[in-house]
Amino acid sequence: MGVKMGLSVCSTAMSRRGFAASSLVGLSALPFVAHAAANIEALAIMCIDYRLVDSAVSFFDDKRNLRKQFDLVALAGASLAAVAPAFPASNAAFWDHVSIAQQLHNIKRVVMLDHRDCGAYKVQFGSHYADGGTAELEQHRGIMKLTAAEFERRKINLPLEFYLMAVDGTTERVTV
Repeated sequence: MGVKMGLSVCSTAMSRRGFAASSLVGLSALPFVAHAAANIEALAIMCIDYRLVDSAVSFFDDKRNLRKQFDLVALAGASLAAVAPAFPASNAAFWDHVSIAQQLHNIKRVVMLDHRDCGAYKVQFGSHYADGGTAELEQHRGIMKLTAAEFERRKINLPLEFYLMAVDGTTERVTV
């Protein structure tokens, strides 16, 4: 004799969004307890680009002396994610992660690692994308300045560090 299993509660058609929303209702009732489990030195924000993952983690671990002392977030464009009109969901995620890292890990600074030949910059700037050299550096610097201004506007008083990495892993600090 077999056991028949199924969901009999769904007698009417429900969209995926409706199902997902109804599935999450129970989660919102769960108590959330924020644990400041650690005092972490930094929130490290890097781009999602697969070409740079190993170099970026090595940069945070070794070059910035943050081994086991940083939270890591990867968002397309890194600092661009904070302010890009082309990526409104990334804007929200960027600021949510900053807030969460402050609340849970008492971060002391934010280290952002942009990179050259970035697809997110190509999407945001289209035909105005600065492809290489000093022009590309200045385009990144402009976004980094906007990001710093947004930290200030939001009254988030954390030291900021900005870096630009080449695809070969070489990195330079960018002053804003």
